[in-house]
Amino acid sequence: MPEYVIESNPKLQAVHEERLSDFCVVVTHPHSLMGGDMRNNVVMAAWNTALECGFSAIRFNFRGVGRSGGSFDDGRGEVDDLAVVIDQVKGSPIIIGYSFGAWVAANYLQCSDCPAIFISPPTAMFSFPTMKGRSLWAITGEFDQFCDTEILGTVMENDRIRIARGADHFWFGFEDQLKPFLREKLSEFMRAP
Repeated sequence: MPEYVIESNPKLQAVHEERLSDFCVVVTHPHSLMGGDMRNNVVMAAWNTALECGFSAIRFNFRGVGRSGGSFDDGRGEVDDLAVVIDQVKGSPIIIGYSFGAWVAANYLQCSDCPAIFISPPTAMFSFPTMKGRSLWAITGEFDQFCDTEILGTVMENDRIRIARGADHFWFGFEDQLKPFLREKLSEFMRAP
């Protein structure tokens, strides 16, 4: 899949695959200063699942990562990056945010109402705004080092949180546990009125 640059300020490196779908899944990556980028194993698992389910999908590098311009902005500019990307998509966006990307998405969603799935939201590292009453699901590993599930339960409804046995924050070797959950939730969003 060819990469391209979204002409914005700063420019953003992205990969976008269009399908005959009314929805586009937007996948956000983990922390830029800790090696996170759009080629991360969890990002790729989410990307591949979205495409296998027939959705259009886009993944991109936040500012300062890869060929994206600018520099890390402690989440403020990264929220703007996500807004720019969502403005580019055709159809209704669905966000899949992983780790730092989930926190960026949570802040973006304070001004938007699109559905989202958070993978390993780092509630032990960042203060998340309340997300109760939103079209939102989350999955985290039972050994996640950065997701405090008690805090997560104050951010969103407990019955919308799934715990994956054996997995930690990085999901190495456990990516296949993500796919059925993502398929299930993406199909629910597609059927929603």
